[in-house]
Amino acid sequence: MGKVKKKCCRSSPKRCKSCPVVALRLKKAGANKLSGKKFARAMKLARVYP
Repeated sequence: MGKVKKKCCRSSPKRCKSCPVVALRLKKAGANKLSGKKFARAMKLARVYP
């Protein structure tokens, strides 16, 4: 995933990939065990605003 920023920029319409909120959501989803299409799907869901 790369380096996580300190503060979220809240870019529109999705959060950026290095957002701390996205990192937390991926961690909760267990993304470190995922690969390929499953990781891409988890990233897509994590970046969407609720």
